[in-house]
Amino acid sequence: MLTSLAMQVYPGGTIHDRSSEGYTFWHNYFSDLGRTRAWNKAPNLKSSLLFKGALLIAGGCLLLFFAVLPRFFKGNESKGWATLAAILGILAALCYWGIALNPLDVNYGMHTIFVRAGFIAFLLMSIFYTIAIFRDPTYPNHYAYGFLVFGVVLFIQISIMLFGPRAWTSPHALFLQASAQKIVVYAQMLVLGYQCLGLLRRKVE
Repeated sequence: MLTSLAMQVYPGGTIHDRSSEGYTFWHNYFSDLGRTRAWNKAPNLKSSLLFKGALLIAGGCLLLFFAVLPRFFKGNESKGWATLAAILGILAALCYWGIALNPLDVNYGMHTIFVRAGFIAFLLMSIFYTIAIFRDPTYPNHYAYGFLVFGVVLFIQISIMLFGPRAWTSPHALFLQASAQKIVVYAQMLVLGYQCLGLLRRKVE
């Protein structure tokens, strides 16, 4: 909700078209919302505050989620895998905070490190979380299959992010990179919501 509001008040501009008006869904990154100045050089205070708030809240919720996650698994083996997943999930949550506190146009290097580390940590978390579910005979496997599908989507996005054409090389490259990011972020929301439903149906040990 906060990022959607941030998109509404983003002044305008993309990497390739500094004169465009407003937020272009398929040609602006999420990180553009957090810039102190938009690509068209206009002050971006409202959008950046909403974006920062969204990431800080999301990171905090993820920290709470992964702090209690292992308690929902029964048996030493599945609990061990869940603990590994939780550690990586907490790392991803901290990366959310790092992204929020290092705007793209203020500290490009640290911002990029937090973005890449966050996505990679989330992919590894998904793998360990999936294994934990499969190793727990009391946990319905369809929740693991949800993570498997998401893991494939996330792996494709990370491959595009690391090895695909750089966004600044052409509008088509920007479209590919920004679109892949949007798809995986919204897929992440859906899969975590699905996993929350699974946890709500279980008893904490």
